[in-house]
Amino acid sequence: MKTHSVQTERTKQFLKKSFVKMVHEKGYNAVTVKDIVTDAGYNRTTFYLHYQDKQDLVEELMQEMEALIQHYSMCKYKKDTPIDVMKMNNLSFDLFYFIYDHRDYFSLLLVMDTLPGIHRQLPDRLYYMFLHHFQFKYNNANTDDQHQKRYMAYGTAGVIQDWIESGFISSPAEMTMKVTSILGTFAKYFTIHYDDAQCT
Repeated sequence: MKTHSVQTERTKQFLKKSFVKMVHEKGYNAVTVKDIVTDAGYNRTTFYLHYQDKQDLVEELMQEMEALIQHYSMCKYKKDTPIDVMKMNNLSFDLFYFIYDHRDYFSLLLVMDTLPGIHRQLPDRLYYMFLHHFQFKYNNANTDDQHQKRYMAYGTAGVIQDWIESGFISSPAEMTMKVTSILGTFAKYFTIHYDDAQCT
């Protein structure tokens, strides 16, 4: 059984950090458990206390990042309360600050031999959130909601991809204002609905 003590979580975070570093250096398929534990300063026994194999670590890492993408996209806002797009500012989206703080992980998008499925993670999660948690008041009353949300999700992911490829040349605040400006071209305000447990 996996434990969840502070020491356990600390160890697992070190292992994940070393894994990401090794993928940058060697590519996903070439990384071994030995590479991970050597970089992290642990041994194989410690690794296997927490993970069955490399793939087990990858699955936990990607699930963790997916949950954080959702948290930092939604939980800044009071649920079921309209957000006026025109009143948003450079602190209105926490997602860009989160991505910048975890740029070692998100820069894996640029690695040729990278984590399986990582290229779909961000657009798919954004689309899921928009579809199930966001309600927009569009400037055009005839807008097809589902297709607009897919467009928004993949468009936003594309803007983030460009930002990553640029080496994060713009600040998170600048990126927030760029996306807010784009959002204002087709929506007046939005509301977000979530269960309290999703944002604790």
